Amino acid sequence: MGTLLAALPPTSRPKLLRGCANGATVALALLGADDTRRRHGLVRSRGLFVNETGDPRFDSLTIEHNGILAAAEWELSIWSELVSWFAGLHGEADELHIGGSLRRLPEAAIHRYGLGCQETSVPSYSVDLSRLQPSGGELYPVLSANARQQLRRAVRHFERFGALRLSEAANTAEAFSFFDAMKRLHCASWERRGKPHSFTGEFFEPFHRLLIERSFDAGGTQLLQVSAGDRVIGYLYNFRLGNRVYAYQSGFDDADSRERPGVVTHFLAIRHAFRSGAQVYDFMAGHNRLKASFATQCEPMLWQIVQQRRLAFRLEHLARRLKQTLVQSH
Repeated sequence: MGTLLAALPPTSRPKLLRGCANGATVALALLGADDTRRRHGLVRSRGLFVNETGDPRFDSLTIEHNGILAAAEWELSIWSELVSWFAGLHGEADELHIGGSLRRLPEAAIHRYGLGCQETSVPSYSVDLSRLQPSGGELYPVLSANARQQLRRAVRHFERFGALRLSEAANTAEAFSFFDAMKRLHCASWERRGKPHSFTGEFFEPFHRLLIERSFDAGGTQLLQVSAGDRVIGYLYNFRLGNRVYAYQSGFDDADSRERPGVVTHFLAIRHAFRSGAQVYDFMAGHNRLKASFATQCEPMLWQIVQQRRLAFRLEHLARRLKQTLVQSH
């Protein structure tokens, strides 16, 4: 959050949302605001965004594990208090956005104030590294028979180029070198598929360079390189907080679609995380075959929008349901 505030232009910085009890601060979050128009400009919404700016240029960072910093005794009730606070803004704000959260908003509070709530659920995958204890960090025992076979095949393929090796950037200069190489592979991979990549926006790269500069020495960011002999096959850019490693971004040498460098890179990174004392390797939200086959746990990551009682929103929901019904009927 500190890096976000430092990287944003002053006019785009979110405000501070503070919860107080008995004159003391018990909860903090950032609160962005933006007016948006949807449905060909017919629906106007004054939105508030928890720990985001409300501007897609900056929110392309895609927050996950979103939450409110709260004193321990307020952690459970603070979400009801947030809904109550928003309900009192009926003349000032139309929607409250809480993106990338594992916590579902309290339905009782939403119903109590007659609010609406939209929810989008995305699977979030992780590996419980304690389950690798009997194997000394090897992933094979927790995989399905098919996943084990595919992994062994990918490992054998790359071992033909030489011994597999994982290297972790030892200092900030090496971290930036790994980051640059990851960017090249990442962009090339997505451009081959004709899809936009993470570096398309102007804010993404400057933010992460500043984040690495500010947090690498404290262990908050981690850059990994995986090679087979003299051939580099992949890079990972991870976050680390406490006993949890978050696999945030990657770049793989995947020009040959028959090869699976991502599988081998994450396989070695999971073992590395186990040996470094981590307890969870978090693939974060988004479904793909690699995450689903490696993970020992899957839970919903939620993007929720609380809405004031507005006729325009009810009509918008009706139009969406009608469209879904028409699509299903065909």
